[in-house]
Amino acid sequence: MKKRMAFAIGLLVLVFGGVFGWNAMGKYFMNQYFATFEPPPATVSAAPAERQSWQPQIRAVGRLSAVRGVDLGNEVAGTVKEILFESGDTVEAGEVLVQLDDAIEQAELPGRVAQMELARLNVGRTQELIGRSLAAEEDLDRAKSELEQTQSAVASLRATIAKKQIRAPFSGTLGIRQVNLGEYLPPGTPIVTLQSLDELHVDFTLPEEFVDDVAPGQEVEVAVSAYPGQAFAGELGAVSVKVDPTSHNFDVQAVIDNREHRLRPGMFADVTVLAGHEEPVVAVPKTAISYSLHGDAVFVVEEAGPDDGDSASLVARQRFVRLGTSRGELVEVTEGIEPGERVVTAGVQKLRDGMAIQVNNEVALSAGSD
Repeated sequence: MKKRMAFAIGLLVLVFGGVFGWNAMGKYFMNQYFATFEPPPATVSAAPAERQSWQPQIRAVGRLSAVRGVDLGNEVAGTVKEILFESGDTVEAGEVLVQLDDAIEQAELPGRVAQMELARLNVGRTQELIGRSLAAEEDLDRAKSELEQTQSAVASLRATIAKKQIRAPFSGTLGIRQVNLGEYLPPGTPIVTLQSLDELHVDFTLPEEFVDDVAPGQEVEVAVSAYPGQAFAGELGAVSVKVDPTSHNFDVQAVIDNREHRLRPGMFADVTVLAGHEEPVVAVPKTAISYSLHGDAVFVVEEAGPDDGDSASLVARQRFVRLGTSRGELVEVTEGIEPGERVVTAGVQKLRDGMAIQVNNEVALSAGSD
């Protein structure tokens, strides 16, 4: 019995010892593997920081408006007799667009003109009678007063007739018609919008700190969401002579050439004012920037040092930088990078300081690729 117990105990010790020994040996070799493991170099793309000449820019958001634009309406009430335009037509200044019914006024006009002519004859006869001492000066004054009244009545009636013709006050392009033939129009009814589109204004505001940096005649560029990547040239036309005491902003107005009629009044616009002379800057692609709460940084491509292994290999060194303005896909670096230094432009998110890398600019990588 004792021999069986001893054999069982020995067998259990042997089994458990083997299990624990195997686990310990596995952990030992695993630790040895990770202690000596070197991950393969990360594949990234890189580009040199370039020295460029940039002209200072002031950016703002504005709204486009026509240099001349109006919503046409009627001054006097009437029924639409004729519509002499189509929506979207280009019209000349003075062109009749809508004719209201003026039959009553036209019928009254000959009678008013006859009364005016009779009053004029009465003035002439009264003057003759005064010359013959057969009438008093009072009679002449009365005759002149009647003439002036009849002249005023004729002028008023002709003005009413003229106002029943809605004309284009200037040359431009019409919008969409808002009235129909035979419709009765109370005074002030909107009929159609008329816009002169060859030139447009862009109105925007700037902080007071730029009051000495802008002046009429400076070049501006305007971009709108309808035409991504395109810029429309213009120049500053007017700068407000006062600063708003509440917002501390001042108004600016630029004029944009729009002879192709691609822009429309009412559009929002991103405005760039070109101010001052060109200045040298160091620029890198925006994709090279790693943004964080601790500061903005880039990864600079460096050759591995003596302590990093093979001197022919490359490593990524994180370097904090200070950024300036941006232009398209580039951003200005005011501190932290020298011209000519290569920075990682794609594959930034998978890097850490001192990590081995290989540069392959032939492979399209995204800034956040893994």
